[in-house]
Amino acid sequence: MTAQDFDHHSTHYAENWREINAELRATCPVARSEAHGGFWVVSRYDDVSTVVHDDTTFSSYQELPDGSHLGVTVPVTAIRQVPIEMDPPEFHTYRKLLTPWFSPGKAEQWRPYLEEAVTFCVDRVIESGTADFMSDIAGPVPAILTLKLLGLPTDDWQKFSAAVHASIHSVPGTPENDAAVAQIMALMGQVQEAVVQRRAEPADDLISALVHSEVDGAPLSDQRLMEMISLVIYGGIDTTSALTGSVLEWLARHPEERARLRENPELIPQATEEFLRYFSPVQALSRTATRACELGGQQIKAGDQVLMSWSSANFDETMFDRPDEVVLDRFPNRHQAFGLGIHRCLGSNLARVEFGVILQEVLRRMPDYTIEASAGRYSTIGVVNGWATLPATFTPGTREGSGVLA
Repeated sequence: MTAQDFDHHSTHYAENWREINAELRATCPVARSEAHGGFWVVSRYDDVSTVVHDDTTFSSYQELPDGSHLGVTVPVTAIRQVPIEMDPPEFHTYRKLLTPWFSPGKAEQWRPYLEEAVTFCVDRVIESGTADFMSDIAGPVPAILTLKLLGLPTDDWQKFSAAVHASIHSVPGTPENDAAVAQIMALMGQVQEAVVQRRAEPADDLISALVHSEVDGAPLSDQRLMEMISLVIYGGIDTTSALTGSVLEWLARHPEERARLRENPELIPQATEEFLRYFSPVQALSRTATRACELGGQQIKAGDQVLMSWSSANFDETMFDRPDEVVLDRFPNRHQAFGLGIHRCLGSNLARVEFGVILQEVLRRMPDYTIEASAGRYSTIGVVNGWATLPATFTPGTREGSGVLA
C-alpha cells in the first residue's frame, strides 16, 4: 500500500492498522492520501503533538463557501460536534458548560451506579454460562450510564447503542451508514422532546443543565443543544465499549495477565492507561490548516485537512519502550488515546472509572471465560476501533442484584 492509498475507513486498514501505521512512521510520517477528497495523515508522536497544540494554524472547524464544513473527522459527520468542533475562544465558552459534569470527582460519584449497572448486566447472563460481551455487557453499560447522565430513559439503551455503533462503524456514504445516521436523527427527535420537557420541568441531569445555561446572556438554541448532546451520546456510548471489548479479548489470549489483574485489582488503573495506549479506541481525529505551513518536511496548504493518528503516535518507538508489547505497569505512559491540548477528551475521567468497574466485575464473576472463534471485529475503524461480536462461555454463577436498574 502506498501513502496515497491510505484509507482509515477501509477493511484493509481495519485488519492491518498497526503495520500500516508503523510503515508510515518509518517511511512517510506526514503522508498525503487521496481518499475522501484528500488529506494528510500524521503518524509520529511529536508531529501529532505539534498539530494538536497549535489551534491557530490547525482549526477544528472551517465553514466552506458551499455551506458545508470541515471538522474533526474525515469525512465530516452529519451533525456538528460541539464543543470539539470549535476553536478558541468560542470553544472555551461551551466546554466550561460541560466540564463540571465530567470532573474526576463527578466521575467517581458515578461508581456506585456503575457497579449497579454492571451487576444488572452480568446477572442477565451469569446463570447461562454464555454471553456476548459486546451486546450483553460492554455495549449496555456505557449506553445506560450515558442516558442516565443526560436524563434520558435508560430502558432505551439498546436503541441508542445500536444506532451509534452502526453509524460509527460503517463507511460514510454507504447505504449502511445512511441508514444508521437516519436512526440517529430519529433518536434525536426523542432528545428534542426531552429538551422541551426540561425547559418546563428541570431535573438533576445534563440536559436540564444545558437547557438552562446561557452564553452571552442568551439561552442555547435548539440546534446548539442537539450538537452538544449528540457529542455526549457519540462519545459516551461507543469509545468505552470499544476499549472494553478489545481488552476482554486480549485477556482471554493472555491468561497469565488476566490472573495477574484479578489477583491484583489495584493494578487496574495503571493497566487501563496501557490498554488505552495499545488499543487506541479512538484511532484518529482531524484538523484543517488555516494557512500554508511545513509539517514533517511536507508543505501543507491552507484548507488542507490533517488527520492526527493517535493510534500511530501511541506506538512511536521514540516515545515508548517496547511499544508493540502490553506492559501492564508501564510508567510513565504519556499516551495520546484521549488526545492532547485543549480538546483533550472531556469524558476521560468517566471512561476510566467505567472501564475499571466493568473489568473488575467480569474478572471477579467470570474468571474463566473463553472467547469463541466466531468473534468478529468491525469491518471499518475509521474513527473508533472495536468489536462487533464477542461471544464467550464461562462457568455459570449466581445472580447478585435485584434485577432492577433505576
